[in-house]
Amino acid sequence: MAKTSLTRDAELLALYTGMSHQQALQIAGATRRRDALMPLPTPAQELLERWVLRKIAWPSHDPVYPWGIVWARPELERLTLCIDGEASAAEFARVLPPRLDKGGQLLGIPGARISPPGKHGITVRLLGTRASVQITGVDAHVWRDVLAAEKQARADEGVVSCQQRSPWRWTEEERAYGRHKGALSVQRSRRASDTAWLASGVLRRVGLWRTLGVPLSTTSWTNPMKPGEQWIIDHIHHAPPQSDRHDAFIRLLTAPGWGLPVKATDTWCSCTYGDAGCQVTFTSPAGLPGELQMRFSRSTDPCTWQDLDPDEHQAREGITVRVKPWMLKTVSATARRHSIR
Repeated sequence: MAKTSLTRDAELLALYTGMSHQQALQIAGATRRRDALMPLPTPAQELLERWVLRKIAWPSHDPVYPWGIVWARPELERLTLCIDGEASAAEFARVLPPRLDKGGQLLGIPGARISPPGKHGITVRLLGTRASVQITGVDAHVWRDVLAAEKQARADEGVVSCQQRSPWRWTEEERAYGRHKGALSVQRSRRASDTAWLASGVLRRVGLWRTLGVPLSTTSWTNPMKPGEQWIIDHIHHAPPQSDRHDAFIRLLTAPGWGLPVKATDTWCSCTYGDAGCQVTFTSPAGLPGELQMRFSRSTDPCTWQDLDPDEHQAREGITVRVKPWMLKTVSATARRHSIR
């Protein structure tokens, strides 16, 4: 077991967020006894983070890290995401900026405005709020290149940038998008905000997905509910036969103070039968809208991972994180204290 409570906090923070131990130790020491290491974001911050995850949910490329995110640093009114390279930067540049296509359809995040690239990457802000998501991990010149390439490609298609039209205010099309009633006749803005806590919580704990085994693909999507949304995450990975890693993942994801405020309400496990996948549904015991369905899809075909490019295979193996026994004991003890209260 880690020697002190400070180092335990740092290792758990690194486990949940994907940070390096040194970075997590610095944050744990600086915030000790003053702020929560996994702070609850403001409603506006939750909503912006929900939109970010919604837009990157199904990457068009094949990132090594889940959704292309190496680590996350959660704060009250800010989330910092470190991405894994130029391909992921190009993906973010493609899906995040709000734009109007030739048919008037809104693409990207409504109300979002993106700062010019700097030494710390780019910052996505939600107009009229203090919410922001900083995206780092590649040099400023890479951001300039991918943003310029995306701008040119969209201009050739007749797509109009909302940021260019109205840098400081929402466009009427952005406002109208949120008012539109889609499936179940629920306004888009209401459905998004109702379940923003869930998507935000997933994004802030992106490091947990690396505990399941060698990651091969992470995709996600939403289904409308009334109220809120159902989030489905399909994490394809290679894990040893009879692996119980998803049990540890469930305990970590539902741990009070560290995980999401959810509990597993429906479980279908095929581990004992040697099948390739298990499925767990999580809901809020407090009755918050929304539902998370985790699909633990294990790849049992060696061809799907052993035949990868050697460098890519090594990279994927290298980011896998082992959950230490003391970590589960610590979060279990926290859960017992919360249940006593």
